[in-house]
Amino acid sequence: MAPRSCMLAAFTLLLSCPAAFAAEYDFTFRFSNTLGSNMVMQRAPQQAVVWGWSMPQDTVTVTLGKTPPIPATADATGLWTAKLAATEADSTPMTITAASAHYKSQLSLENVLFGDVYICSGQSNMQFTVHQAFNASAETAAANEFPNIRVFTVSLKAATTPQQELLGITEEWMSASNKSIGQGGAWNYFSAVCWFFGRDLYTSLEGKVPIGLISNNWGGTTVQSWCSTDALAKCNQTLTGDDDVKPREPEQETFAESYWDEGLGDPLAGDLSVRYNGMISPYLHMQISGAIWYQGESNVGAGARKGGPYYACQFTAMINDWRIKFEQPSMYFGFVQLAPWLAGKDNGTLIAELRQSQLAALTLPGVGVATAADHGDPGSPYGGIHPRDKQDVGYRLALNAMGVHYKTVTENYQSPIATSATCQPSKGLARGLATAACTLVTFPALTASTTWKLINATCTENVPVIECSTFEFQSAADASWHEVSDIEISGNSIVVHGGVPSTTATNAQPVSGIRYGYSTWPVMPVYTSAGLPLMPFSIEVKST
Repeated sequence: MAPRSCMLAAFTLLLSCPAAFAAEYDFTFRFSNTLGSNMVMQRAPQQAVVWGWSMPQDTVTVTLGKTPPIPATADATGLWTAKLAATEADSTPMTITAASAHYKSQLSLENVLFGDVYICSGQSNMQFTVHQAFNASAETAAANEFPNIRVFTVSLKAATTPQQELLGITEEWMSASNKSIGQGGAWNYFSAVCWFFGRDLYTSLEGKVPIGLISNNWGGTTVQSWCSTDALAKCNQTLTGDDDVKPREPEQETFAESYWDEGLGDPLAGDLSVRYNGMISPYLHMQISGAIWYQGESNVGAGARKGGPYYACQFTAMINDWRIKFEQPSMYFGFVQLAPWLAGKDNGTLIAELRQSQLAALTLPGVGVATAADHGDPGSPYGGIHPRDKQDVGYRLALNAMGVHYKTVTENYQSPIATSATCQPSKGLARGLATAACTLVTFPALTASTTWKLINATCTENVPVIECSTFEFQSAADASWHEVSDIEISGNSIVVHGGVPSTTATNAQPVSGIRYGYSTWPVMPVYTSAGLPLMPFSIEVKST
């Protein structure tokens, strides 16, 4: 049924049977529970929206400070919305009031700032809190220095149909402080990646733009659970079938190590759209600056709704759909490329495939990536899948936003990605190997002020060597992969030397592919002089 028809039907029910209608809808005069005193609302040029519920046809008058009042009429479901005048970033606390003609009462939102608002979503590495990160005590204490960053944490409440309000709130809007950032404990509040991103973004914006951070995530969840039915349809997924409602048992969590021990098991992990319905849908009236995303571990594997090809489709569809649903086609979206974790050599290519598939989202405008592939932490007390260095991840996301979204940084804001490689076969055989030298072509291309550098990267202690990899060549003869022998940096160029077993003529091109860090545990020795790593990749090569 179309929305207009739904409203007409609802209004007809109200007239014919008010008692039944009241049982279906809550007509309490109120703001949306996504809003609250101490929040940040989106600054100009966007127009922030204030919304809530009252009696159908009630006239609600919304006022921001001393600006002219804005009238709003509640629809047949009681929903009223008011679009505020575009307001520049301002650290001066403001008051927003809403007055109901029907109830003859007034509500207010106090201490509201205008700045940039971000939703921080995904699974457990986004849910992972400052309390769990490295240097937690110092980081928590330092949060007192950022009162113009405001935070909010959504409760883990899913739904089988789209909701207009949150089903639970863990932490209402609060100014950043040692209490609001660090005293929620493990897996509760506040998200470490979200906080470090917001803090570094606020600093990069010279403290002139208040930042609102909405921690909206759930450990162990899949990308499809954060997608609307419209987004699912783009990848031929539907809500029919028994597997859509089957709970996932702990033993099915092949890659998640200690999720279930930490109480992060998700009884609705197999359900399509349930996170979107319960945790994203309530925000669709809100104007935001963008979203950051750390998810993908639960989509690693083979089978239905897992693996690289599926993820590339569904992740991209989700971003497009969120932009449509929020009615913000240019909304910034930054994501984290997955960190290493020990999952066995046989699963290494599945993890690497997922990392590669994440990059499909970069075909969309206004999307950026921060890799965590060089941030493994096998000693993490929360399981190796949960590295504790969230500071650098937040920094890289903020740096990326400054380049992709704010455009105040024009270079060195994103790790380069190898897009192609040109190989020259060597003459003759060396110890039974056909040798080649391959030059990488990367995007974005490095500028004159930035060059490559090599660091001494080795397989991390306590990580089996068989799960590590750096550069590898693929044999054109039998498609097998072999480690390279040498990496040469020459200005802006990376030249990789190596050999593969050859059963072909000596003048044939021995190498058909090249990959880097394509394993459970990438060994990544190549960085830009600005400190950003070359991202893991797998590409075909061109002969010269």
